[in-house]
Amino acid sequence: MPEKIYSSAPGDPDDDFWLQEGKRLVTESLASVRHAANSLTASLGVLQSFYLGIIGFDKLTDLGAAAKALFLLPMALWLIALYLCLAIIMTKKFPVFTNAPSDIRDKIMQLVMQKQNQLQWAFGLLAAGLLAASILLYWRLNL
Repeated sequence: MPEKIYSSAPGDPDDDFWLQEGKRLVTESLASVRHAANSLTASLGVLQSFYLGIIGFDKLTDLGAAAKALFLLPMALWLIALYLCLAIIMTKKFPVFTNAPSDIRDKIMQLVMQKQNQLQWAFGLLAAGLLAASILLYWRLNL
């Protein structure tokens, strides 16, 4: 059976460029998510260091146990975010059939979507921890 060719409008002169950009985007997507996780990990480390330093200078001795526990909330959120970032960076062993392009495509897309989702959660937890730390520190300064 001969190949059927459909008539269509002529392509734009830069279509080849955009097709190449699309291929590059697919090949670099996993690396860019891992790079973002590395950057987020470094940011979390800096935030945790500053926060622990601030809390360390203020011994919180005049607060009750429940109020002291509130000051652990940002650290807990940041530790979960750090775990998610490390899960993104860590490599996993998964079976892929190297002679099946559709299987390779499906596994890579599934992996990229999973890691992107983890990255979004990590960023959200970083932001929530930063908001909680800001509120707690403001509250502490105004006691």
